[in-house]
Amino acid sequence: MLGFAVVGLGMGRNRSRMIQETDGAELKMVVDLDESRLGQVSSELGVEGTTDLDAALGRADVDVVMVMTPSGTHADLGIRAARAGKHVITTKPMDVSTEACDRLIAACDEAGVLCGVDYNSRYVDNNCRVAEALRQGWLGKPILGEVRFKWFRAQSYFEASGGWRGTWKMDGGGSLANQGAHLLDVLCWFMGDAVSVYGETAIMNHEIETEDIGLAIVNFESGAKGTIVGTTTFPTSVYFSAEVHGTDGGVLIDDVLSGKMRVFGEGLEERLAAVENPHRNIVQEVVGAVDGKTALRVDGREGRRTVALLEAIYTSARKGRPIDVGG
Repeated sequence: MLGFAVVGLGMGRNRSRMIQETDGAELKMVVDLDESRLGQVSSELGVEGTTDLDAALGRADVDVVMVMTPSGTHADLGIRAARAGKHVITTKPMDVSTEACDRLIAACDEAGVLCGVDYNSRYVDNNCRVAEALRQGWLGKPILGEVRFKWFRAQSYFEASGGWRGTWKMDGGGSLANQGAHLLDVLCWFMGDAVSVYGETAIMNHEIETEDIGLAIVNFESGAKGTIVGTTTFPTSVYFSAEVHGTDGGVLIDDVLSGKMRVFGEGLEERLAAVENPHRNIVQEVVGAVDGKTALRVDGREGRRTVALLEAIYTSARKGRPIDVGG
């Protein structure tokens, strides 16, 4: 059994249950600074809890640390875990800067442990099918990839939990960095490396440091184009989609979290149906990766790619011109 500790019990509460429901994985400890929340989750899951990360890192039966804390803490906490010899998985995004991502990657490399990022849209069957279709060239020459989300977030969302959301230091941005990170990851997964981007951002309906609406036009290494539209100002959360097409076919994914999609192209639907998805979530994949049976879909270097694109979008928005996407 592979032993896990989960740090941060917001999203970490869900991931803790996921660990307990996964063959080959065992939840050993949960960690949170909020003693009330820690007590609730510890009791609910029947597992030991602590406010002291070092207590988890010092346990020989903890092999993997899942970091589910605010984005700007991922690298620092992950580095501590790596130096203790633990495999490291962070929630999305990997951190708020490529500099922080690089530090975490280097620490995991030095320690010889896994470094990965948990993007749950990577484990949705139809998303995996579309990614494979693009890899195999079933859509022909790629032409355009689009991701869009229109969500609602009340001002109270940004003020909760100490007010870290919507800040540059802890959230790394606004709608594009938080909710949109899923879709930026999907766009890069489908379309490959971005080489340049033009972005615009605005604060339209919230009192925050960062953006509640973000727009970008992306140029990819393949020659394909991309667009990004994201906002937390819509009256309700209804829209979270991706679309791709090439010279021989196209797919509209109406919801990347559920994978509902429409397919256009002769024989494409049959080809897509034959694609298998070996893992349903990050925990299953980590169990296989530690055993050497599989690779992480989003390792540290892949996770860094989304952060690099985000940095370029924000730099472009500040400077008002296209920006090259850094390696």
